[in-house]
Amino acid sequence: LSGGQQQRVAIARALVNQPQILLLDEPLAALDLKMRKDMQIELKEMHKKLGITFIYVTHDQEEALTLSDTIVVMNEGKIQQIGTPTDIYNEPQNSFVADFIGESNILNGKMLIDRKVEFAGHEFDCVDEGFGENVDVDVVIRPEDIYIMNRTEGAQFTAKVKSCTFKGVHYEMFVDTDTGYELMIQDYNAFAPESEVGLIIRPNDIQVMHKERSFNSFEAEIIDESHVALLGEEFECEPQTEFKPGDKVKARVDFDKVDLTDHQEDGKLWGEVHFLLYKGDHYHLTILTDEGDHIWVDTNDIWDKGDLVGINFAPKDIKLYKANE
Repeated sequence: LSGGQQQRVAIARALVNQPQILLLDEPLAALDLKMRKDMQIELKEMHKKLGITFIYVTHDQEEALTLSDTIVVMNEGKIQQIGTPTDIYNEPQNSFVADFIGESNILNGKMLIDRKVEFAGHEFDCVDEGFGENVDVDVVIRPEDIYIMNRTEGAQFTAKVKSCTFKGVHYEMFVDTDTGYELMIQDYNAFAPESEVGLIIRPNDIQVMHKERSFNSFEAEIIDESHVALLGEEFECEPQTEFKPGDKVKARVDFDKVDLTDHQEDGKLWGEVHFLLYKGDHYHLTILTDEGDHIWVDTNDIWDKGDLVGINFAPKDIKLYKANE
């Protein structure tokens, strides 16, 4: 039997007992692309005909969007978002969902006032409200929602095309904006590398999300005026007199103040690159330490998921606060 036939037989055996719920754990992962797409259509028709609830586990976001009535996006065993495929794609609740489901441009931004957001060095009208004024946010723009044209007059901002690749139904382009950000654009028209282009993003195509965090915050304990214990290690900090030995405090380290080295023995701590996200002009990394703690890092250096790294904090970059602040 071919791979597709084997999958059909396995599913038929599971259905013969007429279960109320059928769990399918990546059933199409071993099939080639064409067979996988054919089986997706068959499964969707079977689901409608039989009226059985399918719980379908997949790491293929296109498969999830194609097959599902309701999608549950999970990360590290925690639910990130539940919704219809349209809601998940158009209204992601955090950067993980936006990155996992479909292609995305995810950028740091600032919500200036209602319906006005700043990102990529420019101000844009949007449809979001209720964030407050001058609040740090994440901004998501899907590649197909950036309008690109071969003139700069009338554009909101300009860019230079870095690359243009034909993807079958559209062209995928990477551009460098006039403020130094890299964006992915998908369009039915091709624009030559090195050409100057104008870009427009409509208010409805800008998705603004609350940031999950803006800096690293750790529980810590004062050792003496220039040393603090955090994450199971003793770190030097700038001399201070506000706290006394034994005081429980919060230690703040900004994302871009975490120093990474590819020699883990050179770090006060060490960990593994667990997740990485490109934010247009830098990478945002999630590091999982050997003790199971998370450290978030902004860096211009290129790392890969699974890389082992050493981690250091400079004394001047460890900011101490009262535990209840």
